[in-house]
Amino acid sequence: MVEAPNFEYKYDLAYRKSFAARLSFRIMGIAAAVFLVAVVLFFHFTGDSMTLPMTHQIVKYGTVVFIVGLTSLFVFCTWAIYQMASPLRQFAESAVSIADGNLDTPLPKIQSEDELLQLRNAFDYMQTSLKQHISELQTTTASKERLQSELVIAHDIQMGMLTTVFPERDDLDLFASMTPAKEVGGDLYDFIIEDNELFFIIGDVAGKGVPASLYMAVTRTLFRNLAGNYQSAANIMRQMNHAIASANDSMLFVTAFVGVLDLRTHHLTYCNAAHNAPALITADGECRLLEVETNLPIGIQDHYRYEEQQMAFPENTALLLYTDGLTEAMYISADGGRKLFGEDRLLHDLEKNKQASAIEVIDYLKQHVNVFADGTVQGDDLTLLFLRHGASQKNNSAAPRRIIMKNEMTEVSRMRGFFLSVCREHDIDDDTFKTLNLAIEEWVANVIGYAYPKGVRGHVELTAKVADDVLTLVIKDHGTPFDPTQHTDVDVDAKLNERQIGGLGIHLVKAIMDTMHYERSADGYNVLTLTKKLSNSK
Repeated sequence: MVEAPNFEYKYDLAYRKSFAARLSFRIMGIAAAVFLVAVVLFFHFTGDSMTLPMTHQIVKYGTVVFIVGLTSLFVFCTWAIYQMASPLRQFAESAVSIADGNLDTPLPKIQSEDELLQLRNAFDYMQTSLKQHISELQTTTASKERLQSELVIAHDIQMGMLTTVFPERDDLDLFASMTPAKEVGGDLYDFIIEDNELFFIIGDVAGKGVPASLYMAVTRTLFRNLAGNYQSAANIMRQMNHAIASANDSMLFVTAFVGVLDLRTHHLTYCNAAHNAPALITADGECRLLEVETNLPIGIQDHYRYEEQQMAFPENTALLLYTDGLTEAMYISADGGRKLFGEDRLLHDLEKNKQASAIEVIDYLKQHVNVFADGTVQGDDLTLLFLRHGASQKNNSAAPRRIIMKNEMTEVSRMRGFFLSVCREHDIDDDTFKTLNLAIEEWVANVIGYAYPKGVRGHVELTAKVADDVLTLVIKDHGTPFDPTQHTDVDVDAKLNERQIGGLGIHLVKAIMDTMHYERSADGYNVLTLTKKLSNSK
């Protein structure tokens, strides 16, 4: 905090430091110089006619007069200047008081019409302007707070409109999520099951914020009213387009994908309205983008004829619907370089998670986007809907669980929560969890601290799987190649001053886990695989 200046004046030798004293001394110096010049000139012109006694008398009395006059001049000048400078001190005191927030601080009265009066008027204008500015700021702040409160309420209403209760069926695994870029967004998803037919939609309104959220609500309401009444995906799309295009003064539009899956016949019909092509996981495990007709977005042209497509959708086939907030998620580097998440990265993630449940797939993708963006502000709403037809994966405990972490030490605590959930899912007792977690944290912390050069962004991926009472952990990073299995074992029995530096972490991991295997993958990853036979489950 800036300390306020001290305006107390002390009348002692330090008084010479004041403005009045300094100016008085300058005037005295000028007066003394003028006197000396006058004396020199006087003796120069009268020296021949002056006698010695007369000269002594003149010098004697002249000196006395000079000293008395100079002293009087100093006292008078100091008093006069002090009186002139008094308003300046009052102005300084007023300025400090105003800076402390006392905007009604009285200003000194100025009788003269000079620079001091101009200074007082400037101070008075400053006080008035500050009062007005603060009043306007208070009004603006209150307005923003009201708007923010209304947006929070709108956010809650919008999120409440989205279906968050997902079907509990043996032949269907479905989960969805919407993360708006602002308080409210223009993305939507919805689904309805009627007579063993699953109607589902994902959409993206052009634009963001409140206008887009209103269109989102309208589109979702139309879908819910039309689904079931119009069995064809194309008919649902046509009716929604007619309702929006016929009263679209704002010229907004919606990209959307509508599907109808018959859970009995394993048949899917779908219609795409200029939306991102969904990602398909076929029954034999192939991951690719679904072939779709482009068609026009909803709301562009009334009576547009939307083309419908269809395909067989056998058991274990899965579909990921998403908005461009996923593939267009952006990372902006320090030098301004831009990189998109992209479809290739999406398909690669699905390839790694093709046996995972719907909620695990969506959770993994959201984690990866967050790590990929690395602090870059989300530019668009992110909506995901994943469905798998066939045997439900919700209770498939053999499916691997994954977490992606940034190379930041704060991620270790998040990793601990992830591993705790894995252990609880498989009834691993607390003592075993603590022991295993010690090894995992040790290695992950080492990767975060040393795998990447200082200042370089990176990530660490941990996969956990339990099968046949064996826990398998796979830790991957894209950092500097390092094979811990080739590291010389630490002699823990040696004296401290005889031990080599480093290696205790590797020794700890080896001591806790049953096996440790390392490989450098073809795509440049360090892959460390750890296994542990579980014998202390609850």
